[in-house]
Formats: sequence, C-alpha cells, structure tokens
Amino acid sequence: MKKLFLFVFMIHSVSIFAQEADVSGGIATVQFSATGINDMENQAFFNYFLQELDNASEDAFQDQAAIGEKVNALALGSSDCYTAECMKAALDALAADQLIAGSLSFAKNKYRVKLQLLDPSKAEKPKKFSIRYKGEVDGFVTELQILAWEMMGKNPPGSLTGKRKPSTESILENPLFKTGILVGAGAFGVSNYLAKSAGASESEDLANGQDKNWSGYQQAYDAHMTSADNARTEALLSLLIGAAALGYAYYDGVFDELFGLKAEQNETLALEKSKLNSAIIEND
Repeated sequence: MKKLFLFVFMIHSVSIFAQEADVSGGIATVQFSATGINDMENQAFFNYFLQELDNASEDAFQDQAAIGEKVNALALGSSDCYTAECMKAALDALAADQLIAGSLSFAKNKYRVKLQLLDPSKAEKPKKFSIRYKGEVDGFVTELQILAWEMMGKNPPGSLTGKRKPSTESILENPLFKTGILVGAGAFGVSNYLAKSAGASESEDLANGQDKNWSGYQQAYDAHMTSADNARTEALLSLLIGAAALGYAYYDGVFDELFGLKAEQNETLALEKSKLNSAIIEND
C-alpha cells in the first residue's frame, strides 16, 4: 500500500518537471541522497517536496535532469558531500539563486531529513533544516510538505497543518533526552569519582597525622584508613559508571545523532577524496 501510494504520486507529479526552468538562475533542488528506502520511494518523496516548494515560492525552479547532470560530476552528487564548500561548488556550477540539497534516511521505523538552503549572499553559512518523524508514510509526507513552506520562509497553509499527525516517537527514543540521561550519568560518575578520591586522600592524611603516642592511636588510624578504603572503592565504582555511560552514548551514536559529527567527518573525507580524484585526472 505504501509503495502504491508513492507510485501514484510519481505519475501525478510528472507535469511539475515539465514546467521547470532551464539551468540558470532560479532555485536548484538536488535529489535527496537516501538510505533505508528504494529509489522509487525516494523519488516520490522528493516529488512531494518539490511540488510544495513550487507552491510556496514564486521563483522559477531549474530543470531536474540538467541539475543531475551537473551535480553528479561534483562531490555533492558523487560523494554526498554537504559541507559548505561542497554546497558552494554546486551553487556556482548551477549558477543558481538558491540551492537546496540534503539527505533522507529511514531506519528503526523513523524518517530523518537533513536539508540545507544556500544562497550566494551567505555562501559560507547554509541554513539547516531537519525532520525527525516516526509514523505512517502519509504523516511523514505532510511533514515534508510543511518543511518546504518553512524553507521558503512562508507559513504552511491550513490544508497541510490541519492534517498533521504527531510523531509516535517516544521521549526515550529522542536523542536529546537520551544524550541528557547518558551524559548526566557520565558527568555524575566522574564528579563523584573526584569527590570520593579527594575524601580518600583526606582520610589518609588524617590517619597519618595521628599521634602515635596517643593511647587511641591505633583505633583512630584504622577508622580513618577504613574510611579511605571505602572512599576509594566508591570512587572506582563511580568512575566505572561514568565511563560506561559515556562509552554507551558513543557506541549508540547519540553524539553523532545530536551533533552530526559522523556526517561532518564523512563529508570532509568525501571532499578530500573528491579533490584527490580531481588532481589525479588533471595529472593524467
């Protein structure tokens, strides 16, 4: 049913592309780089998005086939590189007034969209937009259509906002919440480790500072040393808890999800690879 729903829209949307402008000026919208869905589904989602961009803007849109031909020769198209440098190279190659590009992923029954909007006046700092959505495909399509209006700086029409369906993603699945819990546990563990270590050192100093000629020396010394040993044990346990929490956060990818570190690293590697390939071609 999901694939039929998307296929029907693909047929319906063909007329949009016939009305697009030639490659020069206007808005250039690059096909989503997709993971977790097939090409047909990605094309259908992109068509929904493109149609709403057209509804939300009075500007002309460049021809999709011509965009594909030019972008595929660049790092943005060949390596899915979305750094500011890759975006700027694509904007210049297309001679566009604005460039929209980004990714769409589907994993663990959740849709994730990360898009960037770049214009020549702010070429070093693209505007970033994103969606996280868990639910049925029609609910996600609505969110995608609303995003198109927001990217054009317009309020979406009531016909879209009225059929909006809330995401079924629980707060426990949200990376912000998960990161807060794990980082909080890690920070508490490290903080407690430092406090207990300081307490152990203090107890040791008190034990060593006892007057050996005092009749109660041994009892006081043993009490302070026992306190120091207990503090060290608790400090080690706290450190293990903190390290485990932060280690799991790293393993689970919550930092990558929240800050986009992995994406940025991959984009940088893709850019360097693209530069290397270009240098090899020039030398040949």
